[in-house]
Amino acid sequence: MLVFAPMTWYVYLLRCGDGTLYTGVTTEPGRRLAQHAAGRGAAYTRGRGPLAMVHLEPAADRGAALRRELAIKRMSREEKEAMVKRGRETAAATEFAGFGPGALRFMRGLARHNEKPWFEANRAVWEREVRGPMRALVEEMDVRLARLAPEIVGDPKRSLFRIHRDVRFSNDKRPYKTHAACWFFHHDAGRAVGREAAHGGAGLYFQIAPAPIGSYVGGGIWQPPRPTLTLIRDALVEDAGPLARIVRVPGFRKRYGGLDEDGMLTRLPRGYDAGTPAEPFLRHASFFAGRAMPEDEALGPGLVRVLEKDFAVLLPLVRWLNAAIGFPPAERR
Repeated sequence: MLVFAPMTWYVYLLRCGDGTLYTGVTTEPGRRLAQHAAGRGAAYTRGRGPLAMVHLEPAADRGAALRRELAIKRMSREEKEAMVKRGRETAAATEFAGFGPGALRFMRGLARHNEKPWFEANRAVWEREVRGPMRALVEEMDVRLARLAPEIVGDPKRSLFRIHRDVRFSNDKRPYKTHAACWFFHHDAGRAVGREAAHGGAGLYFQIAPAPIGSYVGGGIWQPPRPTLTLIRDALVEDAGPLARIVRVPGFRKRYGGLDEDGMLTRLPRGYDAGTPAEPFLRHASFFAGRAMPEDEALGPGLVRVLEKDFAVLLPLVRWLNAAIGFPPAERR
């Protein structure tokens, strides 16, 4: 079930402190900018700070990125500045402005007509009302997460869950989901994070949907595979105190209640002794917390601020889980 997305290459332009422009290629723009700023990037950018990434565009593969880099380097200064200006104008046109009522209206229609002909006839509505705003939301939250938890990232290509359902092993053959969701993940995790059955680590989740499914925000790791679950359980046996303190914080309990208990075991897993401080956690099949989001929050103009507040409360849980798995926190990108 695990589907790995191909590596995404980017061509970028940096504006140096002296006003000059530098062109390069990378698969991780945020990390590459940090390398340049720390003097570990290209020789040209050393000592020319502060640096700002003023243009970024994806490429089909490494070869295409290198060819585009060469083409940009051959441009005049005026042509480069015009390209940067066009990029700013495009970005302004795609900034997250919230989900409109058309998003839920589309998903209600899809619930009534969950079939390919209807979806294809309304694909433009899906792109405009749901997928486009979700991509913009991921980009906006990625900027905010750079301050909250630099190791947690959002990527418009990898953070959005597919709308197509996996029906291979299901009696329910409806082809489409009737909600839209995104996933923010540790930058060291596998490139399939954000896809179904991908367990690269703990992360942050948001979905928008009409009733009865409803919108939802949460964080942690859901039904991890056996090797990952064993790492978490072993960390709990070693010292369950940090996780216990995280879930007892009043703000956490008030907002989320506690860890989700879906799929909990009726008895301790084999190999673990009763009576340890870790016992309350060892029966969990998932280490995830979340809450239903009212429709006025999901559609409101303050969604980004709401998510930022929710994610900040969830981050201690996410960071503890990632540390147990082997993904450390970061101070900067």
